[in-house]
Amino acid sequence: MEVHDFIHLVEETLEVDAGTVLLTDRLADIDWDSLANISFIAALDMSHNAVVDADALGRCETVQDLFALAGSAIKGE
Repeated sequence: MEVHDFIHLVEETLEVDAGTVLLTDRLADIDWDSLANISFIAALDMSHNAVVDADALGRCETVQDLFALAGSAIKGE
């Protein structure tokens, strides 16, 4: 998944305007919550047939962490 596509997915998950999320953003600073976790898991499943580990997702602290997790899930690692 390309970075810009991933950022768009995060922005859709959070229902925020395009261009408001950066890879360096801390999840706590962008109001990432348990509902965002569920939406993110569902979105990756629907768009890439990828399964994200909920425990690993809970350990993510930045959007970059989410990107790395999503990349691993998409590759099936």
